[in-house]
Amino acid sequence: FPFFPGKRLPPSVFLLPPPPEELSGPRPTLSLTCLVRGFFPESIDVQWQKNQENIPEAGKSGNAGNSG
Repeated sequence: FPFFPGKRLPPSVFLLPPPPEELSGPRPTLSLTCLVRGFFPESIDVQWQKNQENIPEAGKSGNAGNSG
């Protein structure tokens, strides 16, 4: 996005389910993927929550920049 003072775009958030191989048997944990895109400005803080409380030890990965 070109820089426009005061311009803001809310993020689009997609929660992707665990892969089928994780669902096919007993597992103590499952993988969830959260895709956040389309926001501006490019700085964003995303937190995993359980029962409306932040999970500080939740895994983080991916690109901190806006993917579109």
